[in-house]
Amino acid sequence: MLFAPLLSGLGAKSAFAAPSASPKSLRTSPYNTRLVLLGTTGGMTWWPGSNRASNSQALLVGDAMYIIDLGFGACARLAEAFNYGHFVTIGGQRTQLELSSFLSNMRAVFFTHLHMDHLGDYPTFLEIGARAGYAEKQPLIIIGPGDRGRLDDNQSGYKGTIIQAQSCNPAVTTPTPGTKMMTDHILQAFAQTFNDCAQDEGYPDIPKCIDVREIGDPKVIPWPADFIIPDPGKPWSADITCPAMEPFEIYKDDRLRVTAILVDHYEVYPAFAFRFDTADGSLVISGDTGPDTRGNLQKLARGAEVLVHEVIDDFWIKASFKGVKEGEPAWPLYHHVVTAHTSTADVGRVAQQCEVKTLVLTHIAPANTPVARLRLAQQNFSGKLIVGEDLMEIGIGKPHGRSKA
Repeated sequence: MLFAPLLSGLGAKSAFAAPSASPKSLRTSPYNTRLVLLGTTGGMTWWPGSNRASNSQALLVGDAMYIIDLGFGACARLAEAFNYGHFVTIGGQRTQLELSSFLSNMRAVFFTHLHMDHLGDYPTFLEIGARAGYAEKQPLIIIGPGDRGRLDDNQSGYKGTIIQAQSCNPAVTTPTPGTKMMTDHILQAFAQTFNDCAQDEGYPDIPKCIDVREIGDPKVIPWPADFIIPDPGKPWSADITCPAMEPFEIYKDDRLRVTAILVDHYEVYPAFAFRFDTADGSLVISGDTGPDTRGNLQKLARGAEVLVHEVIDDFWIKASFKGVKEGEPAWPLYHHVVTAHTSTADVGRVAQQCEVKTLVLTHIAPANTPVARLRLAQQNFSGKLIVGEDLMEIGIGKPHGRSKA
């Protein structure tokens, strides 16, 4: 299902009809604002019979580039979509002239939450992306959740090792590190290769060319004034980790304004949906969430043209977990999929409540779900439905020329 046919309406189209056409069709897009789906499956697993990469999107506004999530496999798709390169023919032989610099207009990376299928390729991006130019013009801003301060409730009865992340300055030990500590630990874990590349191959000083910011840090991206931070020492419920709230700004530059709101990924707090507003229009990415966000997603999405929403196949849930009971080995996963995700039976209704024109399905689980079953998400939704595919482009606004970064 990698090479989808062209789609009409709202500028949605497959990125290409054959692999060799990929760079040309993405490079010559008539849309100033466009979202490219890099990875369209979810779940911390590999799905048989599918080559979808895990969840990731690239947003382009003119030539400025932004990334939302970096699930495993996303970096290969990122290069496939945008690494055009420069080639010449010498003596009848075609050869590349120089190293890739296709990320030189990258401005920011956003993480909806800290699960592997949304950040598995983050270490690869930090190192190899640096050589591809992500901080060539300005420091790369990386924005994501902070440390939530407690583990999930133990649904499985797990009695094994609880991994602790530690830092010395400041002295912190935590089983739930946030984006900053995670990034620091990636640099430490891969220190040999980062240092080798800097000294032997001329890579940039990566720690100094990234600017990591955590949502909820009162000095950088504070919570709204009336938000009550969940107390990690008390029981949590969905009303505490995803209370009704107003969207709040987390990023702004001359091309883009990004607002965020909490969604309900069960106990995985904080989990965010993001809205991206440009001069061409607006789109919302749900992140991972159940269908009930106390109206938060609806508030965030109202007036946006496009909602990119996660989905899990309702038929698969019923077939795979038929008759499962609490206390059985399959119960924890069943409990997760029915509380922390949105099924094909519910996603259309959610999109209708959000009052968007187009619903794009991504984070598709299982990745091998037949498209015909995914199209059942059209139920209760009167707008246009697009079943996402890796390297599919979604144009925002009217087609016109592209500005330069």
